[in-house]
Amino acid sequence: MNADMLTNNWALIFAVVPALIVVVVVLRYLIGRTGSGQLQQVVSGYRESLKEWKKAQIVTQKKVARIEKLKSKAERTIPRLLEEAREAEEDARSLEKIAHDRVLVAATHVRRVIHDEFPPIRQEKLRNKYLSELGNGGPA
Repeated sequence: MNADMLTNNWALIFAVVPALIVVVVVLRYLIGRTGSGQLQQVVSGYRESLKEWKKAQIVTQKKVARIEKLKSKAERTIPRLLEEAREAEEDARSLEKIAHDRVLVAATHVRRVIHDEFPPIRQEKLRNKYLSELGNGGPA
């Protein structure tokens, strides 16, 4: 690449960069629309909702353990603290239920993509692969 080539083809060289960016964006879009691309998108959402649900389960366990601890010391515990702990446990259980519902919705999306985008011979294998985290093809 010499100076003469740059002076003669500067516009072409500067046009290549945006063209490459456009090509990459279009290819990524087209790959995302394939069955495998759609499946990867919904599986990542499913795994994220599983993580949130597991975190909510841990928080609920901590709140239940705190209530048990306060109940064991009931004669020395301020009633307001016990009531606040009960409310916190109810809130944690509600959040856990919401997280579980999100897992169910995400699992349904995974099943839908598998059903719509893949032949029947591969569907069972894909369901076992992606929905086996909770056993038997998904959450109960």
